[in-house]
Amino acid sequence: MNNLFTYNISQQNTLYKGIPMKLTVFGFFLITAIFASPSLIANESSGLTEIYEQAIQSDPQIAAAKFGLEAGKEKSVQGLSLLLPQAQFSAGINYTKSSTDTPKSDNSSDSRNLALQLTQPLFNASNGASYDQSKIATKQSEIEYKLAEQDLILRVSQAYFDVLSAQENLAVAEAQTRALDESLARANLTFKVGTATKTDKLEAQARFDLARASQLSAENQLAIAKQILTSITGASSNKLKSLNKNAKLSSLQPTTMDEWVELAVTNSYQLKLGQFGVDISQHEVRKLKNDRLPTIDFVASASNSKQFLSFVGSDSTTTSLSAGVQLSVPLYTGGLMSSRIKEAEHQRAQQKELQTNTQRQIVLQTQQAFLSATNSFQQIEALKQALLSSESALQATQKGLEVGVRTNLDVLNAQQQFYSTERDYRIAKFNYLLLVLNLKATAGMLSATDIQALDALLTGA
Repeated sequence: MNNLFTYNISQQNTLYKGIPMKLTVFGFFLITAIFASPSLIANESSGLTEIYEQAIQSDPQIAAAKFGLEAGKEKSVQGLSLLLPQAQFSAGINYTKSSTDTPKSDNSSDSRNLALQLTQPLFNASNGASYDQSKIATKQSEIEYKLAEQDLILRVSQAYFDVLSAQENLAVAEAQTRALDESLARANLTFKVGTATKTDKLEAQARFDLARASQLSAENQLAIAKQILTSITGASSNKLKSLNKNAKLSSLQPTTMDEWVELAVTNSYQLKLGQFGVDISQHEVRKLKNDRLPTIDFVASASNSKQFLSFVGSDSTTTSLSAGVQLSVPLYTGGLMSSRIKEAEHQRAQQKELQTNTQRQIVLQTQQAFLSATNSFQQIEALKQALLSSESALQATQKGLEVGVRTNLDVLNAQQQFYSTERDYRIAKFNYLLLVLNLKATAGMLSATDIQALDALLTGA
């Protein structure tokens, strides 16, 4: 499962083989602009693994989940304590003074006492059920933490690839703006010398203004994406590794929807969490029914008391030791026990229905995630072919301009189509990787090793 992402260094990239050298001024400028964009050739250094490690240390949600896990571990300790001996110590000092008128007298006394009591449950079925509940509650907290880990992986990956997608959008927007700026300058020049109409000039100006607006929007989206990533890691990362052009994305393994559904039903953390809820409710019913049973405790106590009476001028000391077995039988509680049992039984039935709904939702989510990932992989292949077609169309349009059967506007349209398709092709890869992660999370198969596998597909070049 963790080998779903593979990396093939030897694979040659055929999509970006050069456009013919005989390009128009606009085409050459656009190609130079996009491939020389600082956002693409910068010495990117931070990979997904590094960002994830930062998030583990700084993300408040995963930190809260860790504390929740530690708190959950105490549940079993608390449950076990119900089965162990209970010891209680007490001490007291009392002073009493009294007076009478007839005959006239003043009396006082003081006393001191110490007592120690030890209780060991011998038979308490209700406490046994409580202990079983506490062990399940501890396991429940462990599953909740695993869910938090999965959520962190998804959030970090989503934020990371959102930044890369925003960089791709900005690169295309900058390239189009520069190309259209050059087109506008040429339109103004040709208009002055009378070889172009005013309509050509206005159209070039309108296209440039729209491109500039798109660039500003792309810059804003990139800034937002970076801030979202920073909110998770607690530190800004100006340079991120991007997806290597030679990275080979594999199709889903297993290949069928039924296999993924089976994995989800077996491994889904949501389902496990729901089942724990059912188990706890069952033990609650058992515990309340056991409250009707007798309890037997071994009780041992020791006490020492000393009393001084002023009016007789003497003191006395009393020491006592006792040990025995106590039987306690509940007889009648005004209907409270019966009502609480019925309430717990209804809650147990509720939990079972909720678990059934959760399982259906997990199956549905797995099916949807599988179909989305499968479609995304097919879309990558389709965009790959579309990119080749757009490249061929751009080359043909440029040649048409050279022989006079095409206009500069036609070339600009072809260029825009080519680079938009190129951007969509790259972003589609990001989306596919994220969809695979979501599918694995739904199936309960997502782990930190998937971050490492993704990181192997990235490059700083």
